Amino acid sequence: MPTARKSPARSKAAAAAPPVTRPQILDRKVIADAGTYAVNKAEIDRLTAENEALKGTLLHAMGPHESVIAGNRVLTRSTHAGTPATENVVITKTMIGQIIPGKKGRKGYTTLTVQ
Repeated sequence: MPTARKSPARSKAAAAAPPVTRPQILDRKVIADAGTYAVNKAEIDRLTAENEALKGTLLHAMGPHESVIAGNRVLTRSTHAGTPATENVVITKTMIGQIIPGKKGRKGYTTLTVQ
C-alpha cells in the first residue's frame, strides 16, 4: 500500500506560517474550561432566544391580567414606563452659552416572572 506524501508546496506553506502573536495557555484544564465555556455560551444564547419567543406567547395568553396561574406556575407581568428624551437646555443668565446636554430616553418594557 503506497504511503501518502506531503507535497513540497504544502510543507513550505506550513513552514512560512506567521508566528503566533498572542501568548498561548498550555494548561489542559484551562483549555478544557475554555471549551466548556464556549459550549455553555452557545447554549445560553439559544435558551435566551427560546425564552424570548415563549415570553411573547405567555404574555399574550395572560391577556390583560397582571398575574395568572398556569398549571403549578404563577405568571406575573410587570410593566416599566419609558422615560422620554429631553432636549438640550440653555440655562440662566450667568451661564449664557453653556448647554446642558439632553438625555436619551429609554423605552418602556415588560418583564415576566414565572415561579
